[in-house]
Amino acid sequence: MQQLNILAIVGSYRNEESYSYKTLKLIEERMNALQLTQFEYVFLQRVGLPFCDGCLSCVREGEKSCPESAKIGSLVKKIEEADGIALAAPVYTFNVTGLMKNFCEYFMFKRNRPSFFGKKAIVVTAASGGGHKVVLDFLQRTAAAWGCDVVGRLGISSTQMKRKIYIEKVAVATQDVAEKFLAGIVKADQQSPDFATLINFRVMQVMSNAMQTTLNYRYWSERGWLDANYYTDVSVNPVTRLAVGFIAWRIRRARKKGKVSPVR
Repeated sequence: MQQLNILAIVGSYRNEESYSYKTLKLIEERMNALQLTQFEYVFLQRVGLPFCDGCLSCVREGEKSCPESAKIGSLVKKIEEADGIALAAPVYTFNVTGLMKNFCEYFMFKRNRPSFFGKKAIVVTAASGGGHKVVLDFLQRTAAAWGCDVVGRLGISSTQMKRKIYIEKVAVATQDVAEKFLAGIVKADQQSPDFATLINFRVMQVMSNAMQTTLNYRYWSERGWLDANYYTDVSVNPVTRLAVGFIAWRIRRARKKGKVSPVR
């Protein structure tokens, strides 16, 4: 069997000592038991990205205009070459870590110009208390916005990892994620987008239509996305498509008439 190559991006300041990393290692072990699999771990703490200042030049002019384009470009290449990716970060104050959030800011151009269609992904987090869902949702929506299909997610409680009964539950959960990850990679089809992913597409469509002098507009125009129902011709639930289309119409109408209001 051919070896699968997985890129795991870890947004923990504790690197190999973090439970996010340790959970990924459990998933890797279980995947290896099913098919030869090699995880490459990228620890964002060691990548050394300075804080993104939100200039958005990567959106308007292209990612090479970013002063950190060499580091970001190498990570894009790694994702493109991997059979699947994993995004992992612990919960810090009931939210994602600054490391992972900063990394995602540098990848804002991929939310605007996605290209990882059909790439399978999993998302992982760990916390001593709560906040798992907030982080898993953020990581899942981020990967989906890049074009990935998120086929598994898992959050564990680090404070419970000394209890035998909990360790047994984690073993079952990591096995399930490993099997789903492997099955998704092998099947190699593209998932139908869910409601949140379709909303993201429509919002980006409205924004790109309004940015006619930018690289973003040209990218969308060249691919026929400016008036499409989705990035690709994958099947979309007709009811969901109609609901999202109506919301997009409301957004366009509000912007055109200057009726966008502050959020409270």
